[in-house]
Amino acid sequence: MLKRIFTSIVGLPIVLALVYFGGLPLLFICCLLALVALRELYMAFSKKHLFIHWVGYIFTIVYFGTIFHFGAGYWLLVALTLFIIVSKSCLVIFYKQLPIKECITTIYGFLYISFLLSFIVLVREHELGRYYVWLIFISSFGCDTFAYLTGTAVGRNKLKDSPSPSKSVEGLIGGVIGAGLLGLGYGFFISRFFADEDIHSVMLVATVIAVLGAMFSIIGDMAASAVKRHTELKDFGNVFPGHGGVLDRIDSVLMVAPIVYMVMNMMIWLGF
Repeated sequence: MLKRIFTSIVGLPIVLALVYFGGLPLLFICCLLALVALRELYMAFSKKHLFIHWVGYIFTIVYFGTIFHFGAGYWLLVALTLFIIVSKSCLVIFYKQLPIKECITTIYGFLYISFLLSFIVLVREHELGRYYVWLIFISSFGCDTFAYLTGTAVGRNKLKDSPSPSKSVEGLIGGVIGAGLLGLGYGFFISRFFADEDIHSVMLVATVIAVLGAMFSIIGDMAASAVKRHTELKDFGNVFPGHGGVLDRIDSVLMVAPIVYMVMNMMIWLGF
């Protein structure tokens, strides 16, 4: 517990600063985290380093570099398409040496980690991203905190047939409601002190994003638990003392970031 607290105290100010300033530092750290998490996932499935994994590493750097130079749009699709083409080409060229499972693992890892994590940068670089990027963390960490508190206090109905049997239905409901309330409070805060938008619209958008984000953060957490159970791992790594590996810390964020990006753009398009 002391290790977890110490890691949080040291790491939280760094995360806050990176997200606040955005730009190249945030993109660089997201790329670095993606590379480390990608390695953790590849090792979890393959148990050893394989040359095909370098396709995932290299294209992670290429993909984030594309975001830096071109932003969201056409060139991201080009980078993503080239990654899949190169991965499948390796399967053909090295047919005798490369099991198809490793090719699938390489593609899955890139899409699951590098692609989804990039949405933190895409949200932050949006014209309103300086406001909405915080909802990624409010949704994921807020849901996790309230789910733990609610589950500990009143959790009775355990999710026995799930990747996380220790979690309870009450805890999940409490997590979503708690994240929604945090989103409502955050929407009021930014509209009152920072934004020039209509207060009710901002509060509505923030609340909707927080609730949907919380729901998908639960899926992200359980999906990572399912992978760990399949690969018989307790943690993906030990980068963060008391917390495990990088993937252990960002599993819910990976699912929330693209949801925030899509809902944010949809709500803006609808005029909210």
